[in-house]
Amino acid sequence: MKKILLVSGCSFTTDDFNSLFHPEEDMSWDKWPKILAKMLNMDYVNLAKSGAGNEFISNTIIDEIETMDKSKIGLVIPAWSQCHRRDYQMYSSRSKSTRWRSEMYDLFGDTRYWIRKSLKTYYFFQIYCDYYKIPYKQVQMIELFKDNIEIDFNEEKKEMDDFTVDEMYYKKLKNFIGETSGILSLQDVLTSNRKDKEKIKEFSISSEDSHPSKNGHRLLAEYIYENI
Repeated sequence: MKKILLVSGCSFTTDDFNSLFHPEEDMSWDKWPKILAKMLNMDYVNLAKSGAGNEFISNTIIDEIETMDKSKIGLVIPAWSQCHRRDYQMYSSRSKSTRWRSEMYDLFGDTRYWIRKSLKTYYFFQIYCDYYKIPYKQVQMIELFKDNIEIDFNEEKKEMDDFTVDEMYYKKLKNFIGETSGILSLQDVLTSNRKDKEKIKEFSISSEDSHPSKNGHRLLAEYIYENI
């Protein structure tokens, strides 16, 4: 029986992605978790949801693990999202179930608080996997604290980068894939910090939609495979 690749993330990871910029286009191509699972000869479970933040990513993976035979897990990958997103759960009396909801911006706190909160989430996830001896790799899929990076790194980004790397929990993190880290996303690695126009074109759906195209998902899967 094949082992299971278990992943969660945001719109860069979900199997059910639909482009807001190109709603008429079919986006049902294989996403990177499915491609990677084939490379690893594993089955896969993809819990990702568009708009999700890091609380959703960590909780959905842990909740899923708690329902599984842990010996069947081959690899777990949280594809971390942006720190300022807000995840919460709501109970529906109609469906008799509790569902996750996500907001793109938390209305409370500031960037430093959101960064610190995400770093703690990463670290506590790491502790959980280490405790149960679950094989895992982490990847910062999109940039942690900034929506649209400037062509040149501005002072604000450098200030937040410096703050992040000085944080106690950042220094405790491990098992990140390849060059990625809490301050360097895989999207940035594959597009030279979103400065290389040719790489951006190769990776993204369009100039309007920076989400990975069919080819972009292949590039994501290949990079992860080569660096785990």
